[in-house]
Parts: sequence; C-alpha cells; structure tokens
Amino acid sequence: MTASSLYLPGPPLCPPEPVFLSRSERDTRQLSLVSYLLPTHWACYFINADPTGLEDDQIAAADAWWQETFSSRCASCVDAAEEYGFTAFHDAAGYCLATDCTIYRFLLTAPVPAVPAVASPVGPPATAEAPPLAARP
Repeated sequence: MTASSLYLPGPPLCPPEPVFLSRSERDTRQLSLVSYLLPTHWACYFINADPTGLEDDQIAAADAWWQETFSSRCASCVDAAEEYGFTAFHDAAGYCLATDCTIYRFLLTAPVPAVPAVASPVGPPATAEAPPLAARP
C-alpha cells in the first residue's frame, strides 16, 4: 500500500514575524521594521500620501488607525506586498470591515524628543515705572 501525500498550501498571506510582537515590544524597539495586514485601498495613501480615490470616511479610518497605532513612534510606510486576498481578520478590523488586504511594512524610529520651551524669568513680572510727579511750585 502506498502512502498518499497530502499537500496543504500555506495561507495566501503569511505575515512576517514582527506582526506578532505586542504593542509594548514594538514601542521599546529603537529602529525596526514591522508589518501589518491592512486594506489594499490604503496603499497609495500610506505610501505616497495620495488620498485620490478614497472616500472621506475611508481617509478618516486610515488616519484614525495610523494615529492609534503610531501615536508614540515616528513611522513611515516603506512598501506593500503585491499579493492580496479577501479577509475579515486584519489589523484594522476596528476601522474597516472585511475587504481585500495586503501586508504593509512600516519603518519605526524613536520619537524625536521635544525641544524644551524657553523658561520665563523667575519672579514677578516687571512693571513700568510711573514717571515722577512734577514738583509743585
């Protein structure tokens, strides 16, 4: 009796390992490349900053996702995979319903430290002195 070989193809979208890091692990990295499974219609907006073809609600959803995801880090989208597939389970599930999705890669860098504001002098504010009263004759 011959053994039958069973071929099970991998899922169409196999995200790289960094997708499985927790948010705190992502935030502690100094410079890293992370991947997210996101709607394909966000590609031009994220990569080229071109919202052409997107509805206002789609732009608002993409902006909200970006703000929540990268609120503590500086990020830039470096590419999106050419392979895509329809899925209901993706990293923007709270912002977008089931749709065609692909894997996006983002370069994360440490946030730029804020420049401290110039401190005001200590003490009460200076008051303008009143001119001396004219002497009476």
